Amino acid sequence: MRLDINKLTGLFSRAHDNKMETGDQEDLKQLVKRTFGEEGQIPDPSMLHQFNEIIVRAGEKDAKQKVTDLFSVFANVRPARRGTIEKVNIPQNLKARMVWSATGSGVDLKRVDGQESYVAEPEALSTGFYYEPLSLVTGDQTQFQNLINTVSDAKIKLYLDAVLRIMNASVTSGKIPSNNVISGDNLTIAQYNKVASTLQRVTGGRPLFLADTLLIDHFADQHASTNKELYTEKMSEEYLTALNPTSIGRTTAVNLTNPFIDEKNSVTELPVNKGYMFAGGANRKPFEVIEYGGLRQQTDTDIEDERVKVKISQDASITLAQGNTIGVITENSSVSV
Repeated sequence: MRLDINKLTGLFSRAHDNKMETGDQEDLKQLVKRTFGEEGQIPDPSMLHQFNEIIVRAGEKDAKQKVTDLFSVFANVRPARRGTIEKVNIPQNLKARMVWSATGSGVDLKRVDGQESYVAEPEALSTGFYYEPLSLVTGDQTQFQNLINTVSDAKIKLYLDAVLRIMNASVTSGKIPSNNVISGDNLTIAQYNKVASTLQRVTGGRPLFLADTLLIDHFADQHASTNKELYTEKMSEEYLTALNPTSIGRTTAVNLTNPFIDEKNSVTELPVNKGYMFAGGANRKPFEVIEYGGLRQQTDTDIEDERVKVKISQDASITLAQGNTIGVITENSSVSV
């Protein structure tokens, strides 16, 4: 039995946005009961699919603004309908010979010598997650928020994983200039600022630094201790109260979501000692992201542990043409889990 999808969407949106109305919590409890039944029962397949569809919709809505905020400095992001042919124009002052694109779990080179544009080739990016229905039976708003945020973060990570793969391949190939890359032990804020200055010289804008919190803290701590004349009261408050500092030297820093992937809290999904800097104010951003349609989801259940497993997929084309607006910073000795 399918319920009114518009009402469900509104209910989930209010739960996520902390705008619950009278009766909403009880409605959430009843929805979970109708979808998953009593403990030990097999969920109703049609209800479960609809339940996860609304979760994915809500997560995608939340991810849209995050993608806009995060990618605004280094990527042009635009939507397209599935099945359409999309063209990407190449700036004629760039003289690009090749563009780098994400394909599945790898990176491909596409030759574009003398071309003014190329045809984008979408790839299916996919990931998965699971949840336990018992965590939802109370209708607790926080549990629904966590589930929606899981989808939102997963979509952003789909794009970030592809972007990071391309950048790592571009460093190896020399597409990202050596002047934009530093790697060493006990890197200083002066070395950090040198990369920032290089990128500022290219575009004139304030660079964005994307890294794990540990690497951000490595440079933020130095900024606080060695640039006291620039250390304003507003910045002092930020360093004391924010989960992650946002102003370091001449840059704005944003932390990567980087969870542990082992039970001992010793291994993270991404390296904690490697960060990426993007030139701000660029007329032409280094990455082109074309999003074909929205997220798709497939649902499965595990009879043994009663977990609900969800695979989400997004068709997208992600390519890099301007490597000279990107910097890569690797601290080899002072940053570790």
